[in-house]
Amino acid sequence: MSYDGLSQVLLVEKAQKGNQEALSILIHQHRMKMLQWANKIVRNSAKAEDIVQDALIQTLHNIGSLEDPQKFLPWLRSIVRNQSLMALRSSGARLESPVDDASLDEIGIASHNQKNDPYTYTFASQVLSEVEARIEGLGKREQAVMRLHVLEGHSTSETAERLGINSSAVYTALSRARKKLMDFRFSDEVEKYISSRRRRGKPDIGGAVSVRYYSYASAYDTLTSMMMITAVALGNKQLTMTDIMASTGHAFRFHATEDLGISGPYLYDWTSSVLSGFENLGMSAKVHGGPGHQLKQPDAFTACLEDIFHALEQGIPVIAWGLNNAEFGLITGFNDKKKCWTITDTSTSGKELPYTKLGRTHPSMDWFVAIPQKPIKRVRYTNPVASMLLRGVNNIRGTDKTGNDFSLSGAATYQKWIGSFNRQRAIEPLSVAYNLAVLGESRLHARKFLNQLIDHRMVDSLLPESVLSPLTHSAQLFLSVSEKIQAVTKMFPLPFSADPTAPGPADRAALLLSKASKEEEEAANALEEAAWIINQKTTY
Repeated sequence: MSYDGLSQVLLVEKAQKGNQEALSILIHQHRMKMLQWANKIVRNSAKAEDIVQDALIQTLHNIGSLEDPQKFLPWLRSIVRNQSLMALRSSGARLESPVDDASLDEIGIASHNQKNDPYTYTFASQVLSEVEARIEGLGKREQAVMRLHVLEGHSTSETAERLGINSSAVYTALSRARKKLMDFRFSDEVEKYISSRRRRGKPDIGGAVSVRYYSYASAYDTLTSMMMITAVALGNKQLTMTDIMASTGHAFRFHATEDLGISGPYLYDWTSSVLSGFENLGMSAKVHGGPGHQLKQPDAFTACLEDIFHALEQGIPVIAWGLNNAEFGLITGFNDKKKCWTITDTSTSGKELPYTKLGRTHPSMDWFVAIPQKPIKRVRYTNPVASMLLRGVNNIRGTDKTGNDFSLSGAATYQKWIGSFNRQRAIEPLSVAYNLAVLGESRLHARKFLNQLIDHRMVDSLLPESVLSPLTHSAQLFLSVSEKIQAVTKMFPLPFSADPTAPGPADRAALLLSKASKEEEEAANALEEAAWIINQKTTY
């Protein structure tokens, strides 16, 4: 029996009774409208494709709940609209203008003659064939589960019964299939991009030459280390690690998680640190992603590729998060034939990483890539030294919040650690050692930076004379802070540490940190005074 001549109402009624041919005809009739509805909201054809796939799954699972078959089209439109808005919220994008159902109605009316828009018609047909091709690339069980549960709309229990497996195996197969389908999409995008590079006559192999982590930097703070190496690659060989620490504000940072875990030192705004840090040094950078961002769409990935390749072809390494470990590292080269990056970080050098694994080596990994760029001349309206000092003040006081509710910054971090020691709370020794190492390193550079400012003022009068007093006072305070942090650190040598929660070490640590915190508060006031003097005395 042919269903092509049936009315939409009859097709819906048959689909609700489980007739797969009727459902397929409905999908074929309306898929292009669905793509247009989604694209109207998200303004991105690749994202619209993903939204329609998710909306189709919702349709297949829920068509039985539609009470009035005559309202199928508005019902379908509401599914696409909701999926589109959810996609915008999850990506952090902002809806430029409200989208109401009336504006989507206009698309539906204009789309009855589908072949009026050859591009949309061709695009929709291509989507159908690509989805089928991707499903064929799955394992046998995954294919069977996808066809029964997703395409044919059987429940999880029905799918499990038909395949002779339990429901948990169905969920596992669905999870694996979804990941593989996304991998296929990323691989397809990489293939397309490499082909475009070949057509443009780009080199197959290239990148920065002989970039080694320990050549210029070996800080516990791996972002500043990578910034240091890239700055050298850009020709700024006179810079020191202290310059990088000061320009980013990391010399004055202190961050922690609520549970005082080992990841605390990384809980800050990476994007702001890179952009403002390079700007204070007379350089610039372009950033993709950021802390808390995840790489979910191939279009975000391919947009980043062009910037990465452009930098590497100029011999400039690229900073990225999570290349080999949960830390910052460098992309130092590329090989289009192998489809691999060359990467370097604190634990590896010259290791290969598949193109498609960038930002995707772990499902919950943060997506962050920073492409350093050659120095550019900008008109500054504030003294860069004053900007660095004020950034330090904010970091010390803890006003540089990252927007999450599971981290602490500045003075609040001190109090968290002091409270944990006072309560003799059990803390992982490695976390204690690492957090204290990062803190001690940063304050050492804070003192060096302030002493450099004082020395330069005495030599060539770059800063007003009245700034010497607050700078000298703050430098002395940070010397005292550094000594106290060093004393606390010596209580917890690894791997043969004393128990940090034992009464003796814990009490002494809490007392030293309490004194250091008060000295930092006083230093922040002095830095703020120095910045005010500089801004008052310096004009641009």
